[in-house]
This record gives sequence, structure tokens and C-alpha cells, in this order.
Amino acid sequence: MDVSGQETDWRSTAFRQKLVSQIEDAMRKAGVAHSKSSKDMESHVFLKAKTRIL
Repeated sequence: MDVSGQETDWRSTAFRQKLVSQIEDAMRKAGVAHSKSSKDMESHVFLKAKTRIL
């Protein structure tokens, strides 16, 4: 996997927004109602994260 530039900074706004979009897509594909928004889910994980793990 080639990660360069801004994608390597997992704390950047652009990278985090990309993750929010991926969470929204996964939620839509799951077809189940969720009590938290994708933004809330990403924020929770980001606050707990100490490193970027793929």
C-alpha cells in the first residue's frame, strides 16, 4: 500500500473525513439503524487512538 503525503498523517482533518465517509458507507451497507452518527463513531475512536493501525 502506497501511503504518502497527507494520508500518512492520521490526525489530519482530510484523513479523518475520509474515515467518516467510510463509516457512513459501511453503516448504509449494513442496513441497520445506529444510535451514533458516523462522525460520533470516528470521534470516539480518534480520541482513544494512540497510533494509526490498519
